[in-house]
Amino acid sequence: MEFNPQLLVSFVKKHPIGVGCAFLAVALWVGGSVRSGTMDDLDVDLDQSARTGARFKNNLRYAARLDEHVNLVNDAAEDIGKRSINPSALANNLQYFYRLESELDLKRLDLRQGTAVKGKGGALFIVVPYTVAVAGTYRQVVEFVRHLESGTHFVKFLSSNLSPSRTAVADSEDEMEPTIVLSLNLQLLGIE
Repeated sequence: MEFNPQLLVSFVKKHPIGVGCAFLAVALWVGGSVRSGTMDDLDVDLDQSARTGARFKNNLRYAARLDEHVNLVNDAAEDIGKRSINPSALANNLQYFYRLESELDLKRLDLRQGTAVKGKGGALFIVVPYTVAVAGTYRQVVEFVRHLESGTHFVKFLSSNLSPSRTAVADSEDEMEPTIVLSLNLQLLGIE
């Protein structure tokens, strides 16, 4: 069967509305398919532009107090620097515990500084482990812990053990307040 263009023309003349609707339907379908691909891209671009605009808006809003925030962060960093220890200054670090011992009239049984360990995740700080054992009355031991918690250095308690002294009767001057032993494993914050 051979293609005859006259038959096509006569078919279009007989059914102009049907052929026009079919042509329009095909054109709309092709246009919608092409347009839907660009709509997804436009939605992505709009979302990205909205996020960028929100970020710029926040930057402008927070930039007004930026100097104040920078000063606050610098003050906090300076405070951390003052309260941290130098891990290589063993004598100065141990002096902190000796001073607490003499102030609170405790008996030091053990005091050892461990090897400094770098903080996780590339942190700028170092943790310096200590093993401390002191003997004294309950009030003295509690006051020692309070001084450590609120003292000049940042302290993290890892473990503690509180037990009666083996020589409680001989060490204690008052039978109502026997001597107890506090053993601590703790860490002090240090900066490289």
